[in-house]
Amino acid sequence: MLPVRFVLAVQDARYVEPLLNYVNGSPYGSSMQVTAFTRPDAFLQYMQSGELPALVVGDAEMLMAWFRLGEPPVPWLLLNESAELPAACPAGGSHTAKYQPLPRLLETISACCHGSRTLTGGGNGNSIGTGLQTGLTSVIGVVSPLSGCGKSTLAMNMAKQFAVLGLRVFYLNLETVNSSVLFPSGCNGMEGSFSRLLYDLKAAQEGGMENDLQVMPYRLRHQGLKCDTFEPSLHVKEIMEMTRSDTELLLRSLASAGRYDVIVVDTDGASGGRDERLQAVLEDAGALVWLLLDDPISMFKSGIRIDQLLQSGESFAGSLMKRSRFVVNRYTGQLVNNPPRQDIRIDCMLPYIPSWKQLQQQELLLMSPIYQREILKLCRQLLGDADSGLSDNRGELYA
Repeated sequence: MLPVRFVLAVQDARYVEPLLNYVNGSPYGSSMQVTAFTRPDAFLQYMQSGELPALVVGDAEMLMAWFRLGEPPVPWLLLNESAELPAACPAGGSHTAKYQPLPRLLETISACCHGSRTLTGGGNGNSIGTGLQTGLTSVIGVVSPLSGCGKSTLAMNMAKQFAVLGLRVFYLNLETVNSSVLFPSGCNGMEGSFSRLLYDLKAAQEGGMENDLQVMPYRLRHQGLKCDTFEPSLHVKEIMEMTRSDTELLLRSLASAGRYDVIVVDTDGASGGRDERLQAVLEDAGALVWLLLDDPISMFKSGIRIDQLLQSGESFAGSLMKRSRFVVNRYTGQLVNNPPRQDIRIDCMLPYIPSWKQLQQQELLLMSPIYQREILKLCRQLLGDADSGLSDNRGELYA
């Protein structure tokens, strides 16, 4: 599953450092990201900077200083030296012994982290999950405010590499103009099936029969992607009339079918106004992969779009950054432009492939060994694979 992020706030560095070393050397190193603070001012500044962790773990002095700022926006775990929780603590947290065997402490922290994560990603109560546990489907949205940035190439290669890892994958293209039509599935007899599916989506909602909607008859096997998908539709007007509730029902129906571990959703780039399909993905996806380009315009547009979403008042705004991963495409060896926001960390660099500049066979976009190697690393990072060779799950200590 996706690594969870928690903050450790303890004034005693002699306590913090052994805990960080244990996390990095244990199996938790692939499933947890730790940011540690030993100074109250640095801790409080971080908690007010924007991105929120899944959990805050701290001693009484640090947590009490944080509580004085107002109602805690995330769950907390007090490292307590007594057997009782102080009466001054607000709701939304728990406590555990400060001094105990590290494996037992990490078990407690892990349980609190995963207990605080909503399986819906955005909290709308459906069955779409972020983890790849039995019975749950992980929805990963690939998003960008840019057109022509390689978003569909990324999404399709991710679907393929998740399948290579042995997962059951569905590739869902929600673009207004479906670019996956350039990659034939090799499956015949499904022409017009997506239009019929859209009709069924609307009919099920009008008749109050959402739970009876069957989407599996419309799926097909895409030989090139090694996963399931729907037949691409070029009826632009039909796609544009697809509402937020249509999209949510489609995602919910795919997830509840119990046939897929991962749904990779390819969204529209540079869509104007309020794209209801994109809004549904932003709400329901357990992870959002933002695609950036290393140029000033790309970084500027991406920053403005993210700022707009964070200030939109939508229910997903509070968890947006926590669920987001950031990928730079067409990387040439050195990142020239800074990320659009200070709280954005680049999680993956996808190489520039010169031979893609002029292509006669689109299938070659799914066959570059160099590109697919980096996509595989990204997929493993999203899954929290300890063998990915990535170093970004190491804890950070801020004095």
